[in-house]
Amino acid sequence: MKASLDALEFERLKKLLSRYVSTGDAKLLLETVAPSTNLSELEAEHSLVAEAMAYLRVQRVPFREVPELASAVEKLAIAGSRLEIEEIEGIQVFLGQIEGLRVRWKEEIEAYPNLARKAARLPDLRDLAKRLGQAVHDGEVDERYSPELARIRRAIETARSRVTNKLESMLRSPEYANQLQDQVVTVRNGRFVIPVRTDQKRSLEGIIHGTSSSGATVFMEPLVVLELNNELVHLHEAEFQEVVRILAELTDLIQHSAPQLRSGRELHSEIELVFAKARFGREFDCGRPSFSTRSLLSLVKARHPLLEDNLRGEGRSISPVSLDLDATRRILVISGPNAGGKTVVLKTVGLLAMMAQSGIPIPADEATLPIFDQILADIGDQQSITNHLSTFSAHVLSIKSMLESATPESLILLDEIGSSTEPGEGAALGKAVLERFRQIGCLAIATTHYNRLKVYAETTKDVSNAAMEFNEQTLEPTYRLIHGLAGASSGLKIAERLQMPIAVLREATGFLDSGEADVALYVDELRRRVTDLEAEKAGLEAQRKDFESRKEKELAALQAQQKEEIARTERRIQQIAKEMADRAAKELESVQDESLKKKYQRKLEAVTAQATSQIRREKEKVSGQPPRPEPVKSERAPVEVGARVHVESLGVTGSVISLHAGEAEVLVGNIRLRRPLSDLEVTEKPVLKLPAGVHLNISSAEPASNEINLLGCTVDEAISRTDKFLDEAFLAQLPQVRIVHGTGTGALRNAIAELLKGHPHVVRFEFASQNQGGRGVTIATLRD
Repeated sequence: MKASLDALEFERLKKLLSRYVSTGDAKLLLETVAPSTNLSELEAEHSLVAEAMAYLRVQRVPFREVPELASAVEKLAIAGSRLEIEEIEGIQVFLGQIEGLRVRWKEEIEAYPNLARKAARLPDLRDLAKRLGQAVHDGEVDERYSPELARIRRAIETARSRVTNKLESMLRSPEYANQLQDQVVTVRNGRFVIPVRTDQKRSLEGIIHGTSSSGATVFMEPLVVLELNNELVHLHEAEFQEVVRILAELTDLIQHSAPQLRSGRELHSEIELVFAKARFGREFDCGRPSFSTRSLLSLVKARHPLLEDNLRGEGRSISPVSLDLDATRRILVISGPNAGGKTVVLKTVGLLAMMAQSGIPIPADEATLPIFDQILADIGDQQSITNHLSTFSAHVLSIKSMLESATPESLILLDEIGSSTEPGEGAALGKAVLERFRQIGCLAIATTHYNRLKVYAETTKDVSNAAMEFNEQTLEPTYRLIHGLAGASSGLKIAERLQMPIAVLREATGFLDSGEADVALYVDELRRRVTDLEAEKAGLEAQRKDFESRKEKELAALQAQQKEEIARTERRIQQIAKEMADRAAKELESVQDESLKKKYQRKLEAVTAQATSQIRREKEKVSGQPPRPEPVKSERAPVEVGARVHVESLGVTGSVISLHAGEAEVLVGNIRLRRPLSDLEVTEKPVLKLPAGVHLNISSAEPASNEINLLGCTVDEAISRTDKFLDEAFLAQLPQVRIVHGTGTGALRNAIAELLKGHPHVVRFEFASQNQGGRGVTIATLRD
């Protein structure tokens, strides 16, 4: 599979990913990344990367190289070794990094469960970090860690003070003024000395430890400070030995935690690699791929990341590609002009499949891929002078190897199949190879210029054509892949654009085989028709969106006007009711007779209730809402035929059409349900009670249509509409229905096929005949 990895530039992709990696450990781990066939591991990795991409939208996760870490870990593997202060500080930095990751998602486990679980596996080395922090910081051992070290350093300060005081007194003394070059105390060979003029060195007793670069000065240790300097040297040696002892002690301490340290290092690099993939995914607008179990390969607006990266550097954008393969279309033959993007399509599919099986997000709007056991590619010129192989021979050997190892779970990618030899024989060989791959049952994509292969793809089951679009006006490719259509190579047109002499072009046209010319004209005509249909479809879609937009604006304006009318009416009625209530209250105060007063009070309450009811009815009248039924008393009303009931367990409302022992048959829309009486609550009593033995049979006044048009729908909308349509058609007892989904990228067609496979109302389904819509229409036969 290495040749395919090279052909599909997988190593170049990993080099691109390395931009997002900071540490050497993670870079080493990146080198081991390769396609896997373990579905559970791939799902887990993609879940981690998806969470990391989401987390990066709100927070950064820094990863920093610790240069001393590698040497420290290597030393720990050697018995008796001792870490230096810089190496221990490197381990301290690394312990801080893994502790930061270990607790980062503790409080956000619901939002990032996979990252939290991954980070929780990092070792808890806080005690070790605390101990190291107490002992070493700022490049030296802290004297507070060791009483002996503190004592030695105090003695050093005392001895240093004594020797420097003695030397400074000599520098200030007039007795030595003529002998000294400068009044400064310095250090040579670890001993304190003073600068003496070279011509006066014999006048002062002492030991010379060096000479200046000019030779005018010697650095002399006077005999009077010899013992003081000796004492200071001995103290420094004692300090060094104590530091060595402490470093050995700390090394042993770290050695005890070496397994956890190695584990933390591995997990840290794994998490860094996850975030490297996530940063790549965000920069290249990638998404998580879905893995299919039914040989479905579907890419929507997919982009080749390496090509996109190059084009970005040039300030240009990439043209995305969409394609699909499935159990009914395993072989795709792509044709079209040279430099039209055919090879890019092959490389895009192959590289994205490898990325998906390596836990790397996919630069595509949608991506559904099988788990391939092998991704085999024959792309590019494989001529080998060393092995005495021609281009054709190299291709043949490569294809031979593919035929020997391919399985139904393999993906085969063939660039310019059968080329580099006589066209008739090349086309025949290409057809035989594709037929063999079809019999094996693997998915395969091949590019070609041969008309015979285009005809083979058009007339063979499980094989389909696709064309790279070519702009007739500019005579340039658009890099858009069109399914269901063979592409023209347009060699003579391109030669004409490149100003080949007219006489040569005319003579070349005369040399064309008539059959080949007819096929080329047929292909050209088909392509023009498809282009016209695509343009018409785009125009209709624009009109539909414009209509929907206008409709929504008009509806919003109408609703706003309706709300204002309701509010105005309510204010008017409330004002009238208030005025009536005020007048009635004043008149009531003037009544002296208590019995008459109570009678008047009851009448006032009745009028108020009537006014409130009138307000509600007026509001319902203005809003266009039907009056709500009076609520049923808390004591349940008996269930009768014709009553409106609420099915409590299902949360739906319907009409009772028949009663049986302890049960009722309820019509909800066009669906009949049989539910126990205890599950029903009467919301409206029947207007007319039917005589015993007489039952209502309610059904649609009009039979369901036998066709549904899904053009322009999203996949989710199409599935929902089709499911409801099948229920209605089944209730209407229609024998067959037509589902119009179009060809497009095939994503909509595949989604409908998945729905029909397991639908309870469907006996079988198939594509319509060519004159009835072909692959753009599915005919479904329903159960009796």
